[in-house]
Amino acid sequence: MSALGNIAAALLPLYGVILLAWAVGARVPWAAKLCSKVLVFGLIPLLVIDKVLGAETRQLLVIPPLMFVVSALMSIPAYRLAKRVGDDFDPKLLSASFSFFNVAFFGVPVSQALFGEVGVSTVVCAYIGSALYGNTIGYFLIARTKEGTRKAATKALRVPLVYVVIGSLLARWGGVTMPDAAAPIVSIASTLVSVLGMAVIGLNLAETGRDDWRPKLMTRILAVRQAAGVILIGAALGLEAAFVGVLGPRDRVIVGLVALFPVASNVTLFATLLDTNRKAAAILVALSSAVSLVLVLLVVGVFHSAMPTG
Repeated sequence: MSALGNIAAALLPLYGVILLAWAVGARVPWAAKLCSKVLVFGLIPLLVIDKVLGAETRQLLVIPPLMFVVSALMSIPAYRLAKRVGDDFDPKLLSASFSFFNVAFFGVPVSQALFGEVGVSTVVCAYIGSALYGNTIGYFLIARTKEGTRKAATKALRVPLVYVVIGSLLARWGGVTMPDAAAPIVSIASTLVSVLGMAVIGLNLAETGRDDWRPKLMTRILAVRQAAGVILIGAALGLEAAFVGVLGPRDRVIVGLVALFPVASNVTLFATLLDTNRKAAAILVALSSAVSLVLVLLVVGVFHSAMPTG
């Protein structure tokens, strides 16, 4: 099967999960929160531990910092757009929508379909950088207006991902490796991360109505976010190639594709925290997921013959 066929086969069932969760979400209003907890406190940490222990040193040294900086810089175009849209969309939520890429749920199946398990390590490194920004500085900047500076900072320091990454790096430095017997468990966890992550999108979408969609506003936000992502990640990869030059072709392809990834579903959690634009956030995440599917399939379809195979 071609690279395009592999991605379609991996992603289309996940979009079926979004539709199914959307259909049943009103009947199980507690499900989105439960799925999020399972992901944040169980499945994602397991996946991160496995991939950090198995990743190449050059990947860990370059990709997470690169994505952390890109995620932080995405707040600049978000701020400029927020001044233009005014009260139509909360500026802090808009910043989160720009900075948080759906790397774990969307990126894992894409990378796996293109390069197999070796590609997952790269995309998890990208996830680490993006999520570390989103779950620490990003969370603090959003939560401090609602919870106060001290409480927001305390909660940001409780994010399990921070300690999972630190612990994994220390374990790697100490020569620890993931036992072979854990491979099937990690493989199942990787699949569940994508399935439950997409389910969260559909579950959050269930509370929206037709009048909430505002296509002009959503189109404007997604267009600016997409252009900013391509420019910033392209510039970051160009600087890495010019001054560092340690990433391989496969790494650059996967990190480059992150620019096309959708808005992360945890933006809806921040909307709930702020008690603003909750429905708009759910719609933005869902629409960006649909747009990203088309863009990734288009880009891979056009350039797959030039993509590295190893």
